[in-house]
Amino acid sequence: MKYKKYSHMKTLSIIGLITFLYLPALSTVRTVSNDATRPAQFNGTGNAGFVAAHTASSAGDTIYVYGSPFDYGTLTVSKRLVVIGAGYGPNNQFGQPTRASQISLFRDGSTDPSSSVITGFLISGSITCTGTLVTNNVTVFRNRIGNYIYLYINSTLQATGWTIYNNIVYQVLANATSRTAASATNILIANNIITGSVTNFNSNTVLIDHNVFLGPTNLIALWNAIVTNNIFVRSSGDLFASEVIFNTFNKNISLQNTIGPATYSPTNIFESTYTSTGGGSNSGSGNLVGTNPLFVNVPNNNTYDATYNYRLQAGSPGKAPFSTDGSDAGIYGGSYPFPSGGTPGSGFDTSPMPPIPQVTAVNIQNATIAPNGTLNVQVQGRVNN
Repeated sequence: MKYKKYSHMKTLSIIGLITFLYLPALSTVRTVSNDATRPAQFNGTGNAGFVAAHTASSAGDTIYVYGSPFDYGTLTVSKRLVVIGAGYGPNNQFGQPTRASQISLFRDGSTDPSSSVITGFLISGSITCTGTLVTNNVTVFRNRIGNYIYLYINSTLQATGWTIYNNIVYQVLANATSRTAASATNILIANNIITGSVTNFNSNTVLIDHNVFLGPTNLIALWNAIVTNNIFVRSSGDLFASEVIFNTFNKNISLQNTIGPATYSPTNIFESTYTSTGGGSNSGSGNLVGTNPLFVNVPNNNTYDATYNYRLQAGSPGKAPFSTDGSDAGIYGGSYPFPSGGTPGSGFDTSPMPPIPQVTAVNIQNATIAPNGTLNVQVQGRVNN
């Protein structure tokens, strides 16, 4: 940790000022707050400050949205921006996540948020594509998303080029409705904790890699995808639902013996054949079924808990070099190992903050000063790589 001492003539917005000074100077940065006790450059209740900052921004700019006890509501992005929250479970003195009910990526003939970045949000609803055209090449990482990430407008307008990693998310959803239907393409879903499912993809350019899936029915209506190095730990139900065929499964681990329902033969392997109308088989190798992955400390596999430790024990069958890339299976292997936001068991371990330098504590050492006196502030910060 590094400590720096700052002198300033005013107490107004000292925390916001310091946070702003730490942001990377790669583009114009605008700060937003809906908490009157922590004013920023753009303020207002609900999403008013964000709307104003968005209007003032040009493509390529950055908007930093302060953590707050108040929900920002729906944040609509209609130009290419880097949008950064304070984290969904920030481990700092301020302790407030950046709450939003939804993030809407709106594209039409005159607006285009493609290639935007979304990080550091606690989203009670969804990240969704809206407008008349689909938004492409979006990066979504280090968020907690209560519902869906939608990668489509409709069956003919589906996204391409999204990278989704290091999130806690319920469902990632495209709109391929059959084995012959169009799909979102060039999608990477990696190193996430997925509390529900990945659904309705039909492309061999979709890679589902190094995730941990909780609860039942994790893959629904999935065709031609590549599924590698994941850990599935449902305690009941089937992993497959609807048609899950023509996929390649390599080096995945399932806690339960049953992979598919009776429409699959056999029902206890990933490389099974769909025996209902149309048929079709999956392929792959090196998968483990009916095998405990031996997490360090996960008492309940049906729900996510911030105090759990999803690392693998030394004796786990998924330890390196198990995976196709020689790393651990699950969220701590692969190209995007899940970063830690604090000590395991503390409640912050799986709540990493955005990868920018941030202030974690401020100590005003002389709160009472004479007119024209000097305010001494001790600041503690860190880089959240």
